Amino acid sequence: MPAKKCVLLMISVFCLHSGEAVKRENVLTQAVFYQTLEPSGEYMFQFDKDEIFYVDLDKKQTVWRLPQFGEVAGFEAAAALQNMAVLKHNLDSYKQRSNFTEAKNVPPEVHVFPESSVIVGEPNILICLGTKFFPPVIKMSWQKNSVPVTEGVSMTDFYPTPDGSFSKFLYLTTIPQDGEVYTCSVEHAGKTTNTFWHPEVSKPISEATENVICGLGLLFGMCGVIAAIVLICKGMKSMNQGRGH
Repeated sequence: MPAKKCVLLMISVFCLHSGEAVKRENVLTQAVFYQTLEPSGEYMFQFDKDEIFYVDLDKKQTVWRLPQFGEVAGFEAAAALQNMAVLKHNLDSYKQRSNFTEAKNVPPEVHVFPESSVIVGEPNILICLGTKFFPPVIKMSWQKNSVPVTEGVSMTDFYPTPDGSFSKFLYLTTIPQDGEVYTCSVEHAGKTTNTFWHPEVSKPISEATENVICGLGLLFGMCGVIAAIVLICKGMKSMNQGRGH
C-alpha cells in the first residue's frame, strides 16, 4: 500500500583526523533531505555537532550560524537548490515504481531551560529543545501566562543526530518576573506536548539574617583562636616541665 507520507533522507558524514600523534577525530556532517511534508527539505553542514550554515530554500540564500563564518568561507545556495531538485526527482521516481510503508512517528523529548542563571528583572533567553523525533516535521511555540508570545522568538533549523532522528531549538528573549509561567508547546504527528517553566530564584537573605551569620562566624573564629592559644600554652608548659626533670 503506498504511503501517505514519503521521506527521503540523506546524511553524509566525513571524519577528519588531526594526525597520528593526537588521537582525536573531528566529524563534518552534511545533512540533506527532501520530503513531501512541510518543510519540504533541508540542506546544512555541521562540524562536531555545531552548525556551520544552512541554506534557506525559500529565500535561496546561505545562512551562516555565525556571521564571521561567512567572512572567511563561502557557499553558493544554487548548489543546494540543484541538489534538492535531484532528490525530488529521485523521490518521485521511487514512488512511481515502488510500494512504501509509512515510517513510524517518533515523538520528541521536550526540555525547557534558561540560557544563564535567572535573576528576576534581568534579561535572559529561554530555550526549548525538541529532540529525538522523526520525521522532521514539528511546530513549536511559546506562551507566557497562557498568552501566545511571538516577539523575541527565534528558532533553528533541524539538527540531525547519528541515530537518524532530529533536534530543533526554539528561543525566547524575555525578562523573567516572579509568578510568571512560560509554556513551550510542541506539536508533532498531530499530538501536542506542553512543557512548563517558571523562574526559580532563591530568596535574598535579610540584613538581620546576614548580621546573625556574620556574628556567628566571628564568634566561631574567635573560639578557634582561643582554643589554639590554649593548646600552644599547654604544649609549651609540658616542654618546660620536661626540661626541668
